Amino acid sequence: MTEMADPTDTADTADTAARTGTAAAGTADTADTAASLTLRHVTMVRRGLTLVEDLSLAVGPGQVLAVTGPSGAGKTTLLRAISGLSPTDGGTVARPEGRLSQVFQEPRLLPWYSAHRNISLIVDGPAPDLTAVQWLERVGLAAAGHLPPARLSGGMRQRVAIARALAASPTLLLVDEPFSALDRPLAAALRTDLTELLADQNVVTVWVTHDPDEAEQVSHLHLHLDGPPGTWQLTS
Repeated sequence: MTEMADPTDTADTADTAARTGTAAAGTADTADTAASLTLRHVTMVRRGLTLVEDLSLAVGPGQVLAVTGPSGAGKTTLLRAISGLSPTDGGTVARPEGRLSQVFQEPRLLPWYSAHRNISLIVDGPAPDLTAVQWLERVGLAAAGHLPPARLSGGMRQRVAIARALAASPTLLLVDEPFSALDRPLAAALRTDLTELLADQNVVTVWVTHDPDEAEQVSHLHLHLDGPPGTWQLTS
């Protein structure tokens, strides 16, 4: 359950910004519903190194938070903390109520099922097959639903993965560099497609990328992690 805003949060966040050299954008005091992702004073330490220190932010429904930073800065560690797979070393993570979906660098489809079945399996509702058909149409694969992943190109498999993630009707979507293994033209096309799909979904999205241009294109908020000693910048 998302915590209600503390009236001291604005001052706390301003103090954090002053101490870490960050911008106070998308701050936790703006989160006042159970539909937001809220991080309050989160600190993460791995192998004795502080990756993130005293991070507070809020991402509302329909917003995309892009996360950038050099290798080892803590991008994936932060994503795991947001998903609940890894603990923090301080502070709290309040996820929106509802379902979480993820899109990874690799599609992670079940190879023994068709594209259609990969999607329909995760649908909660009275018409999973119809939902799968509709999402295949939305990602341009209406004619490929019967095919197994092995008969799909890399770009097509990633489209199925995107359709599967959104067909679950998530309230929180975690995107971890999903196009890094694709050539630039295909990556650009899929990035545009996913951005357009997200525009129609009232979902909180956290999008990890190594590409600052991609971050600028897709995001409402941009979090850059510097890595040890744990400084960061948050801009809108």
